[in-house]
Amino acid sequence: MLSRENVTREALSGLEAQRAANMMEEKRRRAEAEQKSPAVKELLACRQRLFFTGMRGAFASPEKAKEISGSMQKEMETINARLRAALVACGLPEDYLQPVYHCPLCRDTGYVGEPVHEQCSCLKRAVMNRLYQAEGLQGLERENFAAFDGRIFPDEPIEGKKSTQRGYMLKLRRRCEDYADAFAADEGKGLLLCGKTGLGKTFLMNCVAQRVLERGYSVVVISAYKLIEAMRRFQFGEEGMEQVQDMLSCDLLCIDDLGSEPMLRGVTVSSIYHIVNERRNANRAIVVTTNCSPQELYEKYDDRIAARLCDTGRMQIFEFIGVDVRRFAARM
Repeated sequence: MLSRENVTREALSGLEAQRAANMMEEKRRRAEAEQKSPAVKELLACRQRLFFTGMRGAFASPEKAKEISGSMQKEMETINARLRAALVACGLPEDYLQPVYHCPLCRDTGYVGEPVHEQCSCLKRAVMNRLYQAEGLQGLERENFAAFDGRIFPDEPIEGKKSTQRGYMLKLRRRCEDYADAFAADEGKGLLLCGKTGLGKTFLMNCVAQRVLERGYSVVVISAYKLIEAMRRFQFGEEGMEQVQDMLSCDLLCIDDLGSEPMLRGVTVSSIYHIVNERRNANRAIVVTTNCSPQELYEKYDDRIAARLCDTGRMQIFEFIGVDVRRFAARM
């Protein structure tokens, strides 16, 4: 499972490699500059002698350290000015020998701030990009609460309801966002998003997954079809133990389109029950989207599965109603 902790370690390892590459580039640039200009070579040597002489003087006479530092700084500024001029004279940029790094904020360390270290934006971005590359998570970069556009839903009353479909969906969006913002591992509180196709269930599920992932929790998003296929392979000893373990142990498991999976004898019902029950016993949350109503879940699956998915003590049940937004968009 691509947990944030594991991915952060990978990203920091990548930054360590980047710093090593930066040092190699700095050495290459210095060698190039020294080869092009004897003046540059001499000024670099002069700067190094000044530094070590100043340090030895400060250690030998601590009472004069401040005076030595001030004098050394002035001499260093003079040398650096001459060095910049020498670089330009030999056809190189004046900042050619400055430290090399990709991120000016953290200088490729991944952390900023003193005395409290915080993750740099470049590290956060690297972690999120890596997480988004995981199987099932690619869509989260596009499908998130910020991208939710209520205007795609008709602003007309839903049959039998006072609310318009747009207003109703904006309400569901707020409730899903509240859930994601309050999500905590090992509480076991989940969501059941049910309703006909084309009403935005998968989009809002992905919004929840993205926000929970962004908050630092581990998330697995998988279709019911792929879940059954993974469980079938695992059951018959082919492969997939790691994938099954991920589904059982992640902080949030999102199962999309429950009810569309093939009903394989001895596999489908037992597999779904195993995943749902094990996660329930471990107080780990599930978000499920389905075209089935709660009553249809009882008709289609073992009562033990339906009862767990429809348990209002552990699951918030959001019913999606209205017209297929794709048909609505086609009429516009």
